Amino acid sequence: MQVDERLDAFRTFIEANGNSPNVCAMYFKRVRTFLGKHSEAMTADEQVLREIVDEYIESLPVTSGIGVTATAVRYYWTMRFGKPYFRRFDPRSYPVNQSIERECLEFEVQLMSSGRLSPVTVRQRATKVKQYLYTMFGSAEFERGMVNLASAMVYISEKIAHTSASTKRGFCTEIRAYASFLCANGHEDTAGPITKVALKGPEPMDSLPKCINEEDFEALTTSVDPESARGKRDLAMLLLMGNLGLRRSDVALLALDDVDWANGILRIRHSKSVSDRSIPLDSETGSSLEDYVVNARPMGTGSRSLFLPDGLEAKGPRMTFEQVGGAIGLLSEKAGVRDSGTHPLRRAVATNMVNNGVPIKPIADILGHETLATTMGYLRVNVESLRKAAAPWPKEVAI
Repeated sequence: MQVDERLDAFRTFIEANGNSPNVCAMYFKRVRTFLGKHSEAMTADEQVLREIVDEYIESLPVTSGIGVTATAVRYYWTMRFGKPYFRRFDPRSYPVNQSIERECLEFEVQLMSSGRLSPVTVRQRATKVKQYLYTMFGSAEFERGMVNLASAMVYISEKIAHTSASTKRGFCTEIRAYASFLCANGHEDTAGPITKVALKGPEPMDSLPKCINEEDFEALTTSVDPESARGKRDLAMLLLMGNLGLRRSDVALLALDDVDWANGILRIRHSKSVSDRSIPLDSETGSSLEDYVVNARPMGTGSRSLFLPDGLEAKGPRMTFEQVGGAIGLLSEKAGVRDSGTHPLRRAVATNMVNNGVPIKPIADILGHETLATTMGYLRVNVESLRKAAAPWPKEVAI
């Protein structure tokens, strides 16, 4: 197959996967450059092409466009071999292990009975533990004594080595919670060291929380195609996160009945937070929501979920958390905004409020934080505000 034929096949592939024309153009250009430099990628087998792709990404200069290029060449690999570049955990890949299933169910019941976690957080925590147990112990008859510090370290250093630092840190939180559960059930000798050792994933280079700046947020909003159904949906989701500070899970779980159109109020239920909350809708976000619901949301689906999958996204009664994050990720690539994600949008909302003089308690209520300590971890305080706070005491007052 010639280069032009391979590029034509790639263009057809990315278009069929629901990418916008602008994103397709960016991916196409970068894969054309990649194949121009690595003609061997035309015929390389699966493992060899993976090595070529990894080395190519590693050699790229660190710029805001590196994420787009990396995604494009990995897309090319996916087109060639018909499977995701990064293998995600899928329980269906393993024979059902009833001993592990029972263990995860008991752990989930215990988390729920504590009353301190939302149902969403409980499910996420139990799922992460199930992933660990299936990956490490597979079809073996599971016994709680198998879980020890060594197995946790192997899982982090080998089994999820390819994942992000935040994923590793998240697992450390989940395994400590599970180890505490085991200790409470008589297995402190094997699980106890996990709770006592400072087991944590890699820390980010920047100790301050990431916040998206105003210029990048504007780039995200202007990258949306406001005339397409998907564009209207993605803009509404983006504004909910960037103007109101919603989590991606909050957005995914919204229902049509959660919007009080007459009074301009949005109710957040089934959240990661234990308590429900209500947030006033600003005019920009409210208008975008109305535009999506009236002009773009699919009719006749029978679903009461506010946001529905579009194009080739996996169909369901509502969008998944991952689909919401993926939609924002595509906008970031299109806009050339590196490492945006959804949480920097939420942190920016908190930081903008504190920089404008809003007290911490109302900020915590809007974000749905149960403790003020959680809110404090979100904030990047305006340096100019700090300078004013540290200014010398006026002489006329001191006299």
